[in-house]
Amino acid sequence: MTRDQYIRMTGATRRIVSRLPGGAKALRLPTLVCAAAYFAALAALLLRQDPRILRAIAVPAACFLLVTALRPVIGRRRPYDAFDAEPVGPYRPGKGKSMPSRHAASAAAIAFAAVYAFPHPAIIIAMSALALLVAALRVLSGQHYPSDVLAALALSAVLSLIGYCL
Repeated sequence: MTRDQYIRMTGATRRIVSRLPGGAKALRLPTLVCAAAYFAALAALLLRQDPRILRAIAVPAACFLLVTALRPVIGRRRPYDAFDAEPVGPYRPGKGKSMPSRHAASAAAIAFAAVYAFPHPAIIIAMSALALLVAALRVLSGQHYPSDVLAALALSAVLSLIGYCL
């Protein structure tokens, strides 16, 4: 991605969100919905006394911890820092690293946990769409490069397959 591409992309996103209630804060909604869906799934497993709750907690936690540990090791600057340009919404220059995207990894890990716990076609479609939306918004808002979210999604998929299939 070049600086010009970044400016065009975030400019288009900025124009769209300026028409939404809450403006750029509306971009947080899919992340909040994802978290709410995860807590609802965990609550349902807890109420059922379903032993799968342990993996549904452990696998996303492991994914989050691994992504958090990898970010400073990889050390990739966020696009807004690299291009010296504002992303969509509030930000602090120099805050955090970009690769892999923790939001995208967490959303994917949550989607896999929900599908593991409730393997219904509607859950599979809804949670997959939600995870992809969170990942796309991280790029469109200028917080991450496409490769950051793709790496995060792949990492979550591999960890989830290992965690739920072993």
